[in-house]
Amino acid sequence: MQVQLQLSSFKIVITFLLFLVVNVIAVAQQKDQQTTSTPATDKVQSEQNTLTAPEPQAENPVSSTPLPSPLTQQYQQDLTHYLPAEQVKPLRVGTDDYITLVTENTSINDKGVAILLPDWQQSATNPKAINFLRKALPSQGWTTIAIQPPSMPENYPSKAIEVSEQQQQNDQILADYKLIFTAMMNAVLEQTNRYPGIKVVIAQGHHGALLVEFFEQQAAKANPIMPNGVILLSSYLTTNEALIDEAHTDLAKKIAASNYPLLDLYLTFDHPIVLAKVKQRRALAKKAMKVYFRQRQLNSLAAGYYPEQALLRIINSWLKSIGW
Repeated sequence: MQVQLQLSSFKIVITFLLFLVVNVIAVAQQKDQQTTSTPATDKVQSEQNTLTAPEPQAENPVSSTPLPSPLTQQYQQDLTHYLPAEQVKPLRVGTDDYITLVTENTSINDKGVAILLPDWQQSATNPKAINFLRKALPSQGWTTIAIQPPSMPENYPSKAIEVSEQQQQNDQILADYKLIFTAMMNAVLEQTNRYPGIKVVIAQGHHGALLVEFFEQQAAKANPIMPNGVILLSSYLTTNEALIDEAHTDLAKKIAASNYPLLDLYLTFDHPIVLAKVKQRRALAKKAMKVYFRQRQLNSLAAGYYPEQALLRIINSWLKSIGW
């Protein structure tokens, strides 16, 4: 038994010694290869190291991605790119540049100028009503001037918690926007003096509400530039919920007090604020005995989209009713 244990221990020692000898020989061979390496092998090794080296990290794609252009600028680029150059007329207002689309009257009977003002965030060729009128009215004796308006004011309506703070912030935001809107409308109205006939303004959405206030201010001037008629298409003003009633009561009073003919149009499927406030406008206009006020509802299959031929018929009917 003891002899077997001794033999087993002797085998373990011999195995360990052989393992050490093999490792020493391997290390010695590796050192010899390193000392005898040629420039060619060094170059190959360097290239291999280069190929296996980690690539530098690319820049963050988010930081290098350009921001999208403002919506108004995108609309302007589309208009100048896709429409005939003779229709696209740049309009310089102070330091700002606007685009107007002018389509000359093609009828023997020259009636006048129709200014087409889409809602903010809408193109001068938006399909809800403006683009159809831009194309249809010239054959009936109108020169049309479609305006590409500025984008809606930023941070409107206010996100403040208190109603008083909401009112204050909204007033300040809209005051800044109205300065731009007023300068733009003055420039367009001056441009209409180049054409004979009457002036009719057709405004959509929020700009219809701002237009009523604009002409109220114009009427107070010594030599106002006033239209011969105004047509509102689904006009309303977005604001905070607590301020909606006050804002639209004020709008209804200004419409009732206006001294120009006004056609107030809306749709069966329209913005909820429009549908909620049209009755108030009609009631106050009737109370003020505003003679040249007419309000009509048009049937629609989609919210905001006016039936084209019905729209044209009711505009012509209204114009004839007031002598044009």
